[in-house]
Amino acid sequence: MWKIFNIWCTRSELTHHLNTLEDQMVLRNIMQQRGLVAFFGNGSMLPRVSGVDDRKMDKGIPFKSPPSLEVEVNLPHIGKIKGMGIKKGITLIVGGGFHGKSTLLQALQVGVYEKVPYDGREFVLCDQNAVKIRAEDGRSVKNVDISPFINNLPLGQDTTHFSTADASGSTSQAANIMESLEAGARLLLLDEDTCASNFMIRDARMQALIAQNKEPIMPFINKVIPLYSEKDVSTIMVVGGTGDFFEVADCVIQMEKYEAKDVTQQAWEISKKFSKLPDLQITLDAADIKRKIVRNGLAANGKASAKGLRCISYGEQEIELTYIEQLVDIGQARALCDIAQWLGDNKSPIKDSMNFVDLLDFVEKELIQGFDIISWHPQGFYAMPRRFEIAATLNRLRSARFN
Repeated sequence: MWKIFNIWCTRSELTHHLNTLEDQMVLRNIMQQRGLVAFFGNGSMLPRVSGVDDRKMDKGIPFKSPPSLEVEVNLPHIGKIKGMGIKKGITLIVGGGFHGKSTLLQALQVGVYEKVPYDGREFVLCDQNAVKIRAEDGRSVKNVDISPFINNLPLGQDTTHFSTADASGSTSQAANIMESLEAGARLLLLDEDTCASNFMIRDARMQALIAQNKEPIMPFINKVIPLYSEKDVSTIMVVGGTGDFFEVADCVIQMEKYEAKDVTQQAWEISKKFSKLPDLQITLDAADIKRKIVRNGLAANGKASAKGLRCISYGEQEIELTYIEQLVDIGQARALCDIAQWLGDNKSPIKDSMNFVDLLDFVEKELIQGFDIISWHPQGFYAMPRRFEIAATLNRLRSARFN
């Protein structure tokens, strides 16, 4: 018997755990070689018991790939497995309500992490640089270039250096995308239900009534193609209410009674029957602005602690993590709290010449060596956060300053 973190396991159980981890790591390499941004293994159990219980639902329906999207991989321990491979580009997940669209995306957003045996989603993986994007009313934004999506504001506010203490749905979603790109995102995950509708699309009738020069928002549908063609950033999006995205999609997957179907050709044929989208943009138009974070303002003016997975009590402030949906362990929140304090103290690695991306690179590299650098004393209660969650936390710290 072996004892790991106060859990007793047999040698065979430990070996199975390590073999499962190695198979997932090999699968990630195969995905990268084949240009896949996501993989859903056949037989995976995607549904969870409930919103507060992350165990698999034993009575759920096992996932099965549509034949046209099925790929086979050979892994060192489990051997050959088949599953649905999603290629780089723009992929839509469609279907009626309660047919499994959001369940598919929720399984995918935690596909940035390896899973333990018997989780049910061991072979549901996505690009580890994937970021879930949503609207986030009320969040603070500091010096972010949102001009590719929002411009010509009525009072002439500069959107290349946009700041606000109380972002709207559309400005928060634009900031979330641009901050994710800054941190190095290669795949954006979106669910129409949690997005700002006026940010996502303006149909032909509305564009005919409200001229573009009178509308500050350039909808996401107009930018999703250049995101991929210019920035090599793919998109996987759940869509339930608008078919205009059919026109820009490379792949359309329909969920029907929790069964995945490839309806790409059918969606393309439908899009041909309707008028083309007007004025599709061919460039992202992003300015090459490199933000720098200032050490002054990062330190907590009082006791700091992670109150839970979704909130950090930071002196007299709170850092709201509710909508950073890819956090899965309270140990990550503890680490994020102490990273912010480390960056704000007198031994901070922040230099005047260091831009925000360079800082994220540095922090990521230091954490790989161990967590001792962010802790006053060695402890075993941390879990590794990604650079995207580190960036998201600092971006949501209201006292933080970006130049």
